Amino acid sequence: MRIDINQKKISIGSQYIIYLNSKETYYAERELFTIFPIINLCLKENYIDRLEIIKRWSWISPKYDIEMIDGQRLEFRTKSTWNLHYQCTTKNDIYDIYGHSGRKYSIYKNEKQIAYWLEEAVTFLAGDNYKIFANNDTEHELIIAFCLILDNASSKTNGSIFTLNIGNIGQETKEFNTRWKPR
Repeated sequence: MRIDINQKKISIGSQYIIYLNSKETYYAERELFTIFPIINLCLKENYIDRLEIIKRWSWISPKYDIEMIDGQRLEFRTKSTWNLHYQCTTKNDIYDIYGHSGRKYSIYKNEKQIAYWLEEAVTFLAGDNYKIFANNDTEHELIIAFCLILDNASSKTNGSIFTLNIGNIGQETKEFNTRWKPR
């Protein structure tokens, strides 16, 4: 499965158009006039909310909650700020999100890789763009939420029409697996 997330640069607040296997499927938008960011992910065809991402207060490290449509609340927390390691726990599963050198992130579910994403290095008249490659049986809305959280946490968008992103140049908790392919 391939998921493309394209942020609209010329907009009030953050807005995202999300494609699932090249079909425009989701829309996400940051609510305006909130103290801490709240991002809603909804289906594009009827704008019914699928989940809500809520930023929580923290000093340095990203700290978010994900409220699912069934009322379940998941905690997205930072394990290591310097090594770009994040974790989200559900009732039955543990998701680890690892940042790598450059503009890559990998997602592991219960210690098995299920997805990774790449961020575009250069954008012109557009916001951030992400390409996610994931197993077909993965919880794609949750994977999208992880990407939106880290995009929101980085807040690189400053209103310019040209963006250059060199990515992470720091330490890695886990090396990027170049041999992994989605199934």
